[in-house]
Amino acid sequence: MSVKISIPGGNGRMGKTLIKEIIENKNLELANSYCLPNEKEKGLDLGTLVGHNPIDKVLIDNPLSIFEDTEVIIDFTVPEASIFHVEKAAAYKIPIVIGTTGFSNEQFDKIKSFSNQIPIVYSANFSIGIAIMKKLISDATKNLGTDWEVEIFETHHNKKVDSPSGTALLLGSVVASVRGNNLDDVKKLSRKGIIGKREKNEIGFSVVRGGNVIGEHSIKYFNGDERLEINHLANNRSIFAKGAIRSAIWSLTQKPGFFTLDHVLK
Repeated sequence: MSVKISIPGGNGRMGKTLIKEIIENKNLELANSYCLPNEKEKGLDLGTLVGHNPIDKVLIDNPLSIFEDTEVIIDFTVPEASIFHVEKAAAYKIPIVIGTTGFSNEQFDKIKSFSNQIPIVYSANFSIGIAIMKKLISDATKNLGTDWEVEIFETHHNKKVDSPSGTALLLGSVVASVRGNNLDDVKKLSRKGIIGKREKNEIGFSVVRGGNVIGEHSIKYFNGDERLEINHLANNRSIFAKGAIRSAIWSLTQKPGFFTLDHVLK
């Protein structure tokens, strides 16, 4: 029996990728998908939308459609829309997987507040490779100690709206946590002018935007005589879709709670 999955923002980059993955998986069924009113893709067959054969379901502009005849929702939209989706998902008792980034602390707390009603799986990056990278960073940070300086570099396409990326901040939070710090207290997001010498616990972030780069992340550890680098390059958005779909299927057997990709991979 197929798992029915709904996708808000079906005409977005990740929305299209998710729809294609679902259509091509015989164990999955695309329930519904919607776009904003007056977008050019409205009314298109969802199969045609992603370069597939028609499936006799169209992209509509009714946000409530994703809660009809579905078992789970996968949301890669924007923070304001994600809050609406999780609130409604809680009301309908439907698990939700969220890959949206750019939440404020207050927005993120609101998202988490619904986890006492439904399973919520959240990750700033659903790549299995990034999950492994986090483990490598944790181990490296523990073994290198606090004498090594840490810088995080990320590159994304020119349409990405948040900076630094959620993934870059996720990697930085791993370092900060291992060192017993709060990331907000030690992150350095910009350097300009006469800024003085580098602070001992500082975690620097460098951001590049250009072209159609899907995602590149690198963490570099420096000391006086050595440099260690751990890198991850995403070559296709399907890696995020596969991780999110795996999480969606996993969520169907869970009790209400707030989960991450680490929980799914255990």
